Amino acid sequence: METPTESLSAKFAKVYGSPGEAPRVLGLLRAFWPLLVICFVTGYLLRAWFPRPYLSVSTVGVLFFLVAVAAAILLAWGDRRLGNFLKGAKGEEWVAHELAFLSSDYTVFNGLRFGGGKENFDHIIVGPAGVFVVETKNWKGSIEFRDGKLYAGGKEPSRPPLKQVKAATAELVAFIDDAGCGEVPVHSVLCFLGTKLPEEVMNVNGVVVCKGERLIEVAQETFDEPVSLGLREQVVHELLKVIG
Repeated sequence: METPTESLSAKFAKVYGSPGEAPRVLGLLRAFWPLLVICFVTGYLLRAWFPRPYLSVSTVGVLFFLVAVAAAILLAWGDRRLGNFLKGAKGEEWVAHELAFLSSDYTVFNGLRFGGGKENFDHIIVGPAGVFVVETKNWKGSIEFRDGKLYAGGKEPSRPPLKQVKAATAELVAFIDDAGCGEVPVHSVLCFLGTKLPEEVMNVNGVVVCKGERLIEVAQETFDEPVSLGLREQVVHELLKVIG
C-alpha cells in the first residue's frame, strides 16, 4: 500500500546528484594549493638548518620570515577564493531546492560530470520542453550585455558565463547524440541569484538569462510540440548511467 509520503513525493520531480559539491571540492584545491609550496619550502629550510646546517642561522631566519609573510598573504587570498566557491555552492543548493518542486513530469540532475568530460553541470532538467542545461551564478551587483557579451561591474569576467554554459550545452548535445536521442531539444540557461539584470528573463545569443525566481517558469515554458515521454525516459536512462 502506498504511504502518504510516497504519494506526495510522486507528485514532484525526481532528483539525482548533490548540488554544490564541485565548487566545494574545487574551491579547496584551487584556493589552498599554494600552501603546498610553502610546506615544501619550509621543509627545505628545516633540512638546511638541522641537524647539519649548511645555511647560516641568520640566512635561515630571514628566509623563514619571508616564508611566513608569503604564507599569510596566500592564506588571505585563498580564504577569499574559497569564500567565492562556497557562495557558488550555496547558490546551486538554492536552485536545486527550487527545482525539486517541479512536477513529476520532470527529472533533475545536480552536480553531474561525464567521465572524461570537461564540464561540470550545475543542473540538468529533463522535461516536456526538452533538456535544460542550467548554469547558476550567485553574484552581487549588476550585470549588463553589450555586443552579445556579459559584463559585471563594467568588466568581462575571466570565465565568461555565456561561453561556459554554451560549452556545457555542446558537451551534453554530443552525449545525447551518441545515445541516439539527438532529436531532443537542448536549451542553455544562465541563472543569476542576488544579481540585478536588465530584464528578469531575456535571450542573449541563444542563451536564456534569468533571475533565480523565474527559473521554474523558464523550465515550464511550453514550446510547439512537447517531447514524448518515451524519449524523455530514454534521456534520463542514459544520464542515470553516468551516476551509476
